[in-house]
Amino acid sequence: MGIGESYPGLTEDVLEDYTTLTYLNKGEILYLMKKFYSIDPNKIQNNYHHRFEKDLIIKKFDVLQNNPFQDRIFHVFSSKNDDCFSFEDLLDLCSAMSADCPTEVKAAWAFRIFGDISEILDRLTGCSKDRFYRLDAESKTKIANVILDEIKLDNTGGIGLNEFKIIMSRIPEFHSSFYFRV
Repeated sequence: MGIGESYPGLTEDVLEDYTTLTYLNKGEILYLMKKFYSIDPNKIQNNYHHRFEKDLIIKKFDVLQNNPFQDRIFHVFSSKNDDCFSFEDLLDLCSAMSADCPTEVKAAWAFRIFGDISEILDRLTGCSKDRFYRLDAESKTKIANVILDEIKLDNTGGIGLNEFKIIMSRIPEFHSSFYFRV
């Protein structure tokens, strides 16, 4: 590989494919593999496509620890919908969060992660199903209606993927806030 350490399954051809299919460079991919491999080298040696549980991934990748959308991120990026990650699932996540990922692609992933406006409000105000909600249902409805009125795209009472992409393209901070450094 030319950079020192090698990993089972991550051949030069596979590495080249990953750089073509993601918004990550070789150095970032190798760094991610080094961290992923360190979770349990024996499991990766036995099965390059091993899927690690959410808790193990979170322990190794600090950037995910305090994210209010952590459960949705794992659900959306888990290719088997089991809230576990293979190395390729991790690459998909890191590629979407990369500074080089186009805003339209980021918006499509964000649309899948965020869910409805009410859920976003709960998560951003630090509320959960287990705790007291700071915003009552009436307040959340009012906020949702203001947001939908402000958007004024198709008056369906909701936001579809295309509307969401348009909205995100109008927010200059979106690209830099839907990001984390590898």
